[in-house]
Amino acid sequence: MAVITPCCCMQRSPPLALVVALLCGLCPALAVDRPQVRVSGRQLLVDGKPFHMKGVNWNPVRRGGKHPEDLDFRGFVETDAEIMALAGVNAVRTYEPVTDTEVLDVLWKKGIFVLNTVYVNAADPIDTVVERMTAVMDHPAVLMWVVGNEWNYNGFYQKLELEAARGLLRDAARKVRSVDSTRPIATV
Repeated sequence: MAVITPCCCMQRSPPLALVVALLCGLCPALAVDRPQVRVSGRQLLVDGKPFHMKGVNWNPVRRGGKHPEDLDFRGFVETDAEIMALAGVNAVRTYEPVTDTEVLDVLWKKGIFVLNTVYVNAADPIDTVVERMTAVMDHPAVLMWVVGNEWNYNGFYQKLELEAARGLLRDAARKVRSVDSTRPIATV
């Protein structure tokens, strides 16, 4: 999570310089260290060290609610993150994208990474991943991007035939990679 401290940008023209620094990410005082995530063979490495995920699927919908209409990341994150941290959870996978950095901040403070699902339904244009990713791409809580949810069974929720679903998966993964080459891409 970024901590804003006075820096050279603010000494010149505080309001304008800070806005410029935030938008272009050039201010060294605003830099956030994102963990380096990579795969080596069959091992996930975070900052060069093996990372063993102890995770859950997280889909916060109130009792009696429906997914995705009643999805409420912000309304449940404080309580759920506390419970998950106490249980030793260090990663969550979502069924829908988390694009709220405040939600990610809470998870990050509890030591919980996010496998952020950015494309799950063939009814959405593939280009929707760009907006979903760029909203949170620089957040350290994002461990990897996820494309699909049991797409081989549900045809990306549009009953696509298997080969068409594979092609869509490939296209979506290529789009994700074109936006972020630093994190792994997973599919479920």
